[in-house]
Amino acid sequence: LFSIHILIIDYFTLRVDGVKMSCIQFFVCGLLCAVPMLLFETPDITQLLAAWKPVLYAGIMSSGVAYTLQIVGQKGMNPTVASLILSLEAVVSVLAGFVMLDQQLTMRETMGCAFMFCAIVLAQLPQKNIKNAEAVSA
Repeated sequence: LFSIHILIIDYFTLRVDGVKMSCIQFFVCGLLCAVPMLLFETPDITQLLAAWKPVLYAGIMSSGVAYTLQIVGQKGMNPTVASLILSLEAVVSVLAGFVMLDQQLTMRETMGCAFMFCAIVLAQLPQKNIKNAEAVSA
């Protein structure tokens, strides 16, 4: 689904304003989530106010800011490269939860973040062209 999302953004960023598209996406998702919440749950305003920090983080920082920057940054970029770079989002979200929400990371989660970060950086390093290297040495 993440790859499909990147391909859809790649298609539409050349046709519409990225910030407008992000705002529309944000409000549509909010409405689509609000309907089942009102149907299947009994929301309590005091509980929402008590959870203001995670709600603000998830709603504003993750959805609002992150997706807007993704849309603006992906404009005109190769979708394959974009999906690789944007997969770093998982690492950033885990680390943000650690820093902002005081969540504790297990050793496995910490190592997973480190491996993923290293793999993404290594995948972006320029590759030596073996054919050109052989032609230069000959």
